[in-house]
Amino acid sequence: MRGFHKTQILGVALLGLAILLPACTHERVVQVGTHKVTIMRHGFEKHIPFNADAKVPTFQYKGVSTAGAHLNVMIKGDKVTVNDADYGNLRPGDSVLIGDEGLAVNSLDYGESEKYLRANSSNSQVAAQN
Repeated sequence: MRGFHKTQILGVALLGLAILLPACTHERVVQVGTHKVTIMRHGFEKHIPFNADAKVPTFQYKGVSTAGAHLNVMIKGDKVTVNDADYGNLRPGDSVLIGDEGLAVNSLDYGESEKYLRANSSNSQVAAQN
């Protein structure tokens, strides 16, 4: 009888955890110029200033995941910076997802998103030189 009581308590605790964990997910959608930015992360948001009225629309996200990983994303016009490293450029109309794993563009996975942004950056440099 005593073992059954512990199992019930453990079951209720796990059920409560399953209900509360998704509630810790933050979801926010922001329009930065022509780009739709969706934030969907577990953890804590430290800083999300957004200036749509600036000459160049600027968005900045600073957050810490529940595991303690820091993520800083800045979108200024089309230029994307992640954790103070230049990631590349967006194309007009691109959608951005800031998730627990990092930054994804247009439903691409995280690695393909980085390649996409870097390719856009090199294409814009070639066009500027011509």
